[in-house]
Order: sequence, then C-alpha cells, then structure tokens
Amino acid sequence: MKNNLKNLGLTLKIILQIFSVIGIIILLGLYSITKLLNLHFDLFVIMIYPCGICFLYLVYQFINLFDSLKNNNPFCHENVKRLINSMVCSLIICILVLIALIISMFYEYYSLQLKVAIGFISALFFAISIALLILSELFKQATIYKEENDLTI
Repeated sequence: MKNNLKNLGLTLKIILQIFSVIGIIILLGLYSITKLLNLHFDLFVIMIYPCGICFLYLVYQFINLFDSLKNNNPFCHENVKRLINSMVCSLIICILVLIALIISMFYEYYSLQLKVAIGFISALFFAISIALLILSELFKQATIYKEENDLTI
C-alpha cells in the first residue's frame, strides 16, 4: 500500500511539474497567442495573468503535497500550511475571476454564455477554497493525533 502511495505521489508530482512548465509557457506567450488568433487584448484578458500566476502557485503547493506523500509524511505542519496557502490562493482566484466578470460586463462582444461560465468558475474556486479550508483543518487534527501517537510509542 505504501509503495502504491509513493508511486501515485511521484506520478502526480511529475504531471503537475509538466503542467507548470506548460502553464508558464502559455502565460509568457499569451499576448502573442491572442494577437495570432486576432483576439482583443483588453482588461478582461489581462485578468488571465494574475489568475494564471495564482493557479501556478496553487499547482506548486500541490507538487509539494504530493512530494510529502511520496516521502510517506503527509500529516505534517508544512502540509497544513500548504493547504491554507492553497485555500487563500483559490479565494484570490475567485475574487479575480469576479473582477473579470464585472469587467466583461462593459464589453458587448463577450457573450452571455461566457459571462455565465466565468461566474461558474468563480463559484467553483470559492467552493474549492472552502474544501481546502476543511481539508487543512482535517490535516491539522490528523497531525496532532500523529504526534501524540508518535510520543506514546
């Protein structure tokens, strides 16, 4: 079982690292991509940059979480901090997406479907932040139990 968790942690870590590199490349080339596709690069599109940076930070936190899984040490104070950082980052993304939604209201060429999708994405990141808060509390309690158990052995 522990070997499976190590392999899973390593596999997910590698996938997230590859995703991070691709995400960085896309963020760096976003302006060129929008010009190539003949898209408007307005305030709405500019909101992708802070959201993308936050999302890459979120991925970085998960890479570290899977690294601790690979090392058979998932219940530690560092992971509680990582989950709290991830929760804050998800909340920031939620707020940034809401700002993007408000900005999109001033542009006629963004469809209602896009605006509804952006609202859904904002709600999704809000729900993710709540889930990460709950998960951080569970990890915090599990870490306390683990430390107590380690002291009694």
